[in-house]
Amino acid sequence: MKPLVSIFLIILTVRIHAGSYGDSYGAHPRAQGMASAVTSFVNNCSAPFYNPAGLGRKNEQELREEKKNLAQTDPNNQTNVNQSNLGRSGFHEICLSYNHVTPIQQTSLERRERFANTKDHYGSFGVTLNLNEVYDFGRVVRFGFNILTPATGNLLTINDQNPNVARTLQSGAANERPTITGGLGIEVWKNHIFVGLGFTAFARGGGSILLKNVPISPDPTTPDQQVILQVKPIINPSLGIQFHYKNFDLGFSYRRETFLSVDPLASRAQTTLLGIQLDLDLALLDLYQPKVYSGGLSYLYLGKWRGAVDVNLEKWSEFKLSRTKLTYSEQIQVKDTTNVRVGLEYLWRDDTSFRVGYARRPSAIGDLSGRNNLLDFDKNIYTIGMSYALTENSGSWFRNLKKAIIFDLVFDFQSWSPRQINKSIPTESNPNYSFSGKAYHIGIGITTFL
Repeated sequence: MKPLVSIFLIILTVRIHAGSYGDSYGAHPRAQGMASAVTSFVNNCSAPFYNPAGLGRKNEQELREEKKNLAQTDPNNQTNVNQSNLGRSGFHEICLSYNHVTPIQQTSLERRERFANTKDHYGSFGVTLNLNEVYDFGRVVRFGFNILTPATGNLLTINDQNPNVARTLQSGAANERPTITGGLGIEVWKNHIFVGLGFTAFARGGGSILLKNVPISPDPTTPDQQVILQVKPIINPSLGIQFHYKNFDLGFSYRRETFLSVDPLASRAQTTLLGIQLDLDLALLDLYQPKVYSGGLSYLYLGKWRGAVDVNLEKWSEFKLSRTKLTYSEQIQVKDTTNVRVGLEYLWRDDTSFRVGYARRPSAIGDLSGRNNLLDFDKNIYTIGMSYALTENSGSWFRNLKKAIIFDLVFDFQSWSPRQINKSIPTESNPNYSFSGKAYHIGIGITTFL
């Protein structure tokens, strides 16, 4: 079924948001360097993911132009010129990044083949469009979208498998899905209040499988077959707001849960013996990502040091199994989690900045003392990153460069806390077990302006 579902979803890729690369590792190297503690001040093409209100802020090129104009202004005419420049928001933005992630998972369970060569490589592409090019609103009004996509070449992996089999929730094949976010940001009160309305999506549909003239034989057979699968995207909202006052920034955002559901998926087989007909009623449910409520606060000290803290509530408790599996699988014990993210940024020069960050991401999975063997970890995340902006002042070769080109780099290490699971009734096929892990991540990005 996976190839068939993938074929039908190719045309829907630009709308489906069901990924977890962004929540597990980050949606942009600049934000990742601060452990993604950017809800209060994000202003680049990753804003649709973190907080769509950030699209209403001036981007980095506009801030550079404003600073340059202020420096060149005659003090006697500074007020008039500054007001003209503050209303300007005439730059589009394009962001590209690649993230190489190597998760290393260890478990005492015998079925370890699922953890071999696990990869979480992914890329991102983001664009913001300044709508003042169409109509002069006298304030920043910007539309943007951000795409996170697997770098393995797979469009997505649908894996509605038995939870009794060992499987990690947020790495490897469980991450292979596109993450699409978009939004519109508006500067409501100049330089002070910004609001955003965005979208995510989940896919829902139904279908049927018909196998005709199936011979009853001990040998492999290939029956006549007909498959019909209909999958449609459904748009879910995301909301955001940011406040800026002097050196303080405050932000809140909400992103609704997303998942893929194909239900019902009726299967029918007709045999060549006595016209026997077999009917199966199936369902697919995967690619779940919970509701996320985020709040953040940041402070810029002396124009050089920025400290930020974010708190994210992930509503995992609303997760459900496919209807098919409810008849033979235990309900998975999941709980809401609260993630704390802290970041520090040092603006060394106009063209260079450095960042460090730390995040604590608790596991949503309980002790699983029954038949379930889904693996998830309490994660401690340590990040370090930097940015360098290539401008017309970077050397004689670049004196004709009209707009900055920003390069971002991030390294992070995730330590996944070891866990011991003691089964209520251990058996040879479902024994007590332990598991642990870690992940190494490097991300590089480039941003340019039009």
